[in-house]
Amino acid sequence: MRARRPDPVVVTDMHEPLILVHRRQIRTRLVMMVVWIIGWVVAGALWRHGYLATGILLGSGPGIWILWWLVTARRPAGRRQAVTARAPRALPGPHEPRR
Repeated sequence: MRARRPDPVVVTDMHEPLILVHRRQIRTRLVMMVVWIIGWVVAGALWRHGYLATGILLGSGPGIWILWWLVTARRPAGRRQAVTARAPRALPGPHEPRR
């Protein structure tokens, strides 16, 4: 019989739940995508003016992404610590008050 491999040690420096980070990223990307789609509509209306349409497309899409990346403050890496498993939830005993 083979010996069981030890559990991996997971290390993180996150200060908030991962779901909150993902929600914020998705919301930001959704807003930027809407702005880019509006840029496409405006550029489509000005398609005869090639330079203007190209400038609108590049400015409303990649331009905003690059500007966002340059302007937003990066959070410095925090102190890394091992993630521990949650303790199992215990049911209250027959004589303990309910919460």
